[in-house]
Amino acid sequence: MRKDHTKLSPGVGTYRFGSIAVMRKYVTLDRVQRALVEQIEDNVMHRPHRRLGKILLDNNWITEKQMKLVLDEMGVGDE
Repeated sequence: MRKDHTKLSPGVGTYRFGSIAVMRKYVTLDRVQRALVEQIEDNVMHRPHRRLGKILLDNNWITEKQMKLVLDEMGVGDE
């Protein structure tokens, strides 16, 4: 699957899930940072790894539709 780099500004290949979600105003930067802390805690405690979008979804900080839109924008969503 090819990434469509025209959806964001130049250099979109470096944007990650949290950055896009914040830029699209789906979630606040504070919540992304809190989700990243949860992700690190999961890893340190040897719990199953969760992707950032899943953590945001599990906390009801984004919707499934928003998560899919971000993944599609990153070029990794389902077709």
